[in-house]
Amino acid sequence: MCNVKINRLLLLLICGALFSLVMSSVTAKTWNYKENTKINWREYNEATFSEAKEKNKPLYIFVYSDECSWCRKFEIQTLEKETIQNILEREFIPVAINQINRPELAKKLGIKLVPGNILLTPDRRKILRFYGFVTEATLSNVLVKTLKSWRNGEILEEEFGDEKTCCPIP
Repeated sequence: MCNVKINRLLLLLICGALFSLVMSSVTAKTWNYKENTKINWREYNEATFSEAKEKNKPLYIFVYSDECSWCRKFEIQTLEKETIQNILEREFIPVAINQINRPELAKKLGIKLVPGNILLTPDRRKILRFYGFVTEATLSNVLVKTLKSWRNGEILEEEFGDEKTCCPIP
């Protein structure tokens, strides 16, 4: 009798674990960042570059994959923070590119890992490229510093990142 109860309990635990595993896998594959953001992301196109020229703002380009766990962490823990949202909306023209949907564009922009981020002038000159997860404080400091340099006429063309906090692009 005791063995039957233990076997039932064990079976229930195994079924519960399998259900959780399946559901987390389904959730991971169905995450869509653009459906879960408060940022007014633009498309990468001529109209966006025209807007950047008209408003005299650099472009912040975020290249991501909905299947990348580091992208999701960066989206939730960094990009969606109020401080970052305010900086992006006030000082930049934010552009989001899903690497899965536009792999040729990600390649053209030199993105080999996601999350990848590029800051461009309105005339398409690279100011900064970085990849991987960065904290809210780090991103805020980088954006403010880079914006100040750009406004002073300096194009630093810096690059940085941590491969350990990225997903490779197939």
